[in-house]
Amino acid sequence: MDMLWQLEPKSTPIHKGPSFTQELGRLCVLSFVVEREDTYPTVRLLFDGVEAYKCTHLTSLKRDMLVAYERVVRLYETPWLLDMSSNYKPQRGNHVKEDLMHLMICFDDGPCYEFICTKFSSSEGS
Repeated sequence: MDMLWQLEPKSTPIHKGPSFTQELGRLCVLSFVVEREDTYPTVRLLFDGVEAYKCTHLTSLKRDMLVAYERVVRLYETPWLLDMSSNYKPQRGNHVKEDLMHLMICFDDGPCYEFICTKFSSSEGS
C-alpha cells in the first residue's frame, strides 16, 4: 500500500462535502470544502481513466477500509483489481493493464470511495 494524498493538516475539519461527480471522459471527482483558519478552500481529488468505482457507506464499512481515512491510498493485488485487470482492454493511448490502480479514500463517518483508474491528481483552491 502506498499513500498518494493526505488531508493536511490531519483531521482538518471538512466544512462541506464530500461530493461525488462523474464527468465526461471517465473522470470522477471528489470535492469538499475544508476549514483552515480564516479560509475555506475547495479540495478536488481527480480520478481519471476510471474503469470502475464503488462507494461503501458507514453502516457497511470494513475495518480494513480505515487505512484510507482522510487519505488516498493505492492498494496492490486486490481481488477487485486483479479481476478488472484480467478484463482490461484499453481502447486508446498507451495504457496497459499494469497502469490500472486500485485507489481508496474514506471520510469521517463514511463513505469510503474506491476507484479502479489509471491516473490520480489533486488540487486545492478557492
